[in-house]
Amino acid sequence: MSGIILAIDPGVSGGYVVSEGNGTLRLENWTGEADFLDELSALRTVAVYENLPLEVWLEEVPPYVGRNIPSSAAFKLGKSYGFLTGAVRASSFPLHLVRPAVWQKGLSGVRGVTGSAKKRILRDHAVRLYPDFTSKRITLKTADAVLIYHYAINNK
Repeated sequence: MSGIILAIDPGVSGGYVVSEGNGTLRLENWTGEADFLDELSALRTVAVYENLPLEVWLEEVPPYVGRNIPSSAAFKLGKSYGFLTGAVRASSFPLHLVRPAVWQKGLSGVRGVTGSAKKRILRDHAVRLYPDFTSKRITLKTADAVLIYHYAINNK
C-alpha cells in the first residue's frame, strides 16, 4: 500500500474519492458536514492502524465564479470550501489545493465549454479513465472528484 488519497470536489452537490492504496477506489456523494467529519475520522483510524500516509487533494475555489453564477450559489460553494479546508487542516492531513484549470489541463474538449455541456464532457473523461470504478457509477456530481484524484496520482 502506498497511502491514502482523498480527492474532493467542494461543490455542495459534489463528491469525493477515497483511495486506500490497495487499488480500490471508493466514490462518495457529498451528504453533509457531519458525514464528512465521520469520514475523516475513519480515514485517520485506517491511516494510523495501517501506518499509511494520508493526503487530501481539494479543488481550489476561484474568488470570482462569473456573472452567470448567482451570488447565492457562489456563497454556498465558498462555505463548503471553507468548511472542507478547515476540517482537513484541523485533522492535520497534508492538503493540496488545485485550481480547476490545473486539474482539467490536458482533457480534450473542455476549454471554452461551460455549464452542463462541460459537466458531461468531464464525466465522459472520468468514465473513460476509470471504466471499472468499483463502488458507484460515476455521475455528473462526482466526475470532478474522480478527475481531481486522477490529477493527484499523476502529479505527486
